[in-house]
Amino acid sequence: MYFDDELSESRFARWLLHHSRLAGYDTTAAQTQMTILLLTAIALSDGLDATMTTRLAQALGVTPEQVTTAYVGEMRQAVLTQLRSHPDLRALDAHLDQLARNR
Repeated sequence: MYFDDELSESRFARWLLHHSRLAGYDTTAAQTQMTILLLTAIALSDGLDATMTTRLAQALGVTPEQVTTAYVGEMRQAVLTQLRSHPDLRALDAHLDQLARNR
């Protein structure tokens, strides 16, 4: 991709790039690349709402379920990584794990 950003290396960005090519978009165009970057950032941070998912699926010629499947695992992993990197939440996670083991 034209831009050098960690988001451009995500699985979802690569998925978007691949399906954009298949749908006939010029993936070398700066506007296409920025759209992929923005969609990736939104999907991996907040997720895509139903309207965005449907519109993206239509634009790429895939189903909304395929769009969701393409990003949701990576989004969940990013959230877990962020939570675990916070010292207070890491301690809380360890405490909750201990409580669960003692049941």
